[in-house]
Amino acid sequence: MLMSDSRIDRRGFLKLVARGVPSLVGLGAAFQIEPLASAGAPSWLRGVANAETAQGATPPGATHIIDTHAHLQARGPHHRQSDFGGAAAKALEGMDREGISRTIIMPPPFGPDSPGKYDFEDFSGAIGEYTSRLSYLGGGGTLNPMLHEAVRAETVEATLERNFEARAREIVAGGALGFGEMSCEHLSFNPRHPYTSAPPDHPLMLRLAEIAAQLGVPIDLHMEAVRADMPTPPRFLERSPNNPPTLKANVDGFRALLASNRKASIIWSHAGWDNTGDRTVMLCEDLLSSNPNLYMSLKIDSVSLPVNRPVTAEGVAKPGWLALVSRFADRFLIGSDNFYDAPGISLRDLPRAADVLNFVRQLPADAQTKIATENPLRLYRSLNA
Repeated sequence: MLMSDSRIDRRGFLKLVARGVPSLVGLGAAFQIEPLASAGAPSWLRGVANAETAQGATPPGATHIIDTHAHLQARGPHHRQSDFGGAAAKALEGMDREGISRTIIMPPPFGPDSPGKYDFEDFSGAIGEYTSRLSYLGGGGTLNPMLHEAVRAETVEATLERNFEARAREIVAGGALGFGEMSCEHLSFNPRHPYTSAPPDHPLMLRLAEIAAQLGVPIDLHMEAVRADMPTPPRFLERSPNNPPTLKANVDGFRALLASNRKASIIWSHAGWDNTGDRTVMLCEDLLSSNPNLYMSLKIDSVSLPVNRPVTAEGVAKPGWLALVSRFADRFLIGSDNFYDAPGISLRDLPRAADVLNFVRQLPADAQTKIATENPLRLYRSLNA
């Protein structure tokens, strides 16, 4: 069972990470758990592994579960019309199955040449009747292509900069809770899927941080970690010709972005989903320690490198990740990256949230509540759960 005192200082944290033991046995009372039993977890998380138990709304008086990163898949390759209403209805069905009370929807990070680009205006009307459970970010279909257009041109023209800023302000005025999904290093997973890369400290990203700070909204950022220039992993060269032969270093540029405006809250999405081998527990700890405006959303998916995944193949939380997330419980969120397909579309309709919730419910009870509810409510100040 989870014990009540889980506080870990930096020295203790580093010792746990260095040990890297595959079992939680022997870590001491602070992290003694019954794998997957979650006996000490709040009631709203205890039943997550059982879809029938989790069915429907969160029990009255229980803490809400807020998923801060998901998408609507409204059109397939053989569908001419987008069905965002159908995708939104599927989202609610999936949320009910997984016990999620609210989800923040956002457009994926499109590139300048991506077919079928869309942004929040395309789906905000469809989710209008579900505003008590679905909120949204904006910019993935407009700001992100502008960013990568400037990267391609190797300059930021004055007109593009003005349009970028005007669009950013328009997004928040249109009801978006923030900016996302932006991308600074996004690998291509198939020939139809774009590869996008931009320096995290690109002038337009620095400007977006300024605007986010002014408006009091966060930026949701997709960025594979690349500590030094490296060959693209062979499996991604096999997956898609869109990927380049070399990935450029971006961690130092990310530090510069975070330091550029400490009032800008930046969510580095997909913690626990690493495709380069560089997004380690140690790197996350280092960045969180030195950047108080950095947040991370948790994603667990089998399509990533197992070495930096927060759980074992059996679903047991790894000690290094338990130590990291417990120490920085004020700065982690749930971000499943679910793609909710409209009826008749079966592209990426995967129940990813259950794996994230399984990890979260192995944390101390106070950390669970912060990650599932308190942190998103604090970060997204206009969010009403």
